[in-house]
Amino acid sequence: MYKIFDLHNDYFLKLRSDLKKDKYIAGSKANSEAIITALWTSELSCDDSLRQIELARDYVNSHKGLFLGVEDLHFLSKENLAKFLSFRPLYAGLTWNTCNCIAGGAHESGKLTSFGRTTIKALEQNNIKVDTAHLNEDSFMDISKVSQKPLFCSHTAFYGIQPNRRNLKDYQLKMIVDSGGLVGLCLVSDFINGSSRCSVTDIVSHIDYFACKFGINNLALGTDFYGTSHLPKSLKSYKSLVQNLSEELTKRGYTEKSINKIFYENANEFFTA
Repeated sequence: MYKIFDLHNDYFLKLRSDLKKDKYIAGSKANSEAIITALWTSELSCDDSLRQIELARDYVNSHKGLFLGVEDLHFLSKENLAKFLSFRPLYAGLTWNTCNCIAGGAHESGKLTSFGRTTIKALEQNNIKVDTAHLNEDSFMDISKVSQKPLFCSHTAFYGIQPNRRNLKDYQLKMIVDSGGLVGLCLVSDFINGSSRCSVTDIVSHIDYFACKFGINNLALGTDFYGTSHLPKSLKSYKSLVQNLSEELTKRGYTEKSINKIFYENANEFFTA
């Protein structure tokens, strides 16, 4: 049976009680091998961001197969950088859609700041991946020049199919692939086909697009579960994702080995290298 390595799931702040979290995670284990708990901080204060990250760190450390990711470092400063690094997330996304003290977001102009360069250096020295999701093109390019590690994007789709500001263009995808990095395809309908409800075949069209241009060795899944209400009707859980996406990929000629790479192996190799 296929299992998923999900690069981006926002359940932690949406499911407020540990009881609800425990129930969700227990129900997901049959179809997921690893889930990166994405802690979205954009609506949190500086102090609350650090407090919630610490709570998320403690939660994932007490559950097998869960890992921590952080989305938006707006709260970061020279004074709290060391504390943040001590939480040891697998990755950190520098911005959300707007600009902050680190870099420019996808919906605004802005470049990597001086403190952003310091932050990238510190993240990489502590083996924390720099997530390029939500960056604008200028900041993406700035990071590509500063980073000493393979490039990474946890959840996006492909501009060549759907021209959305959050989607990566071909030259960006090529840069990630050429660096030995990883791209997580999300399930957000707005990014997949520009509507509020896409289909499984729409998702596979993005997979086909990437595979035809770059192969499948650098492609994974970053669902954005709990980060959007605009999910494909038949892909709202890990069980339906495994069943329905693998079925459609098989119809398109993908082998079991190829599906396993996209679902799990590529992400596992990237984070254990």
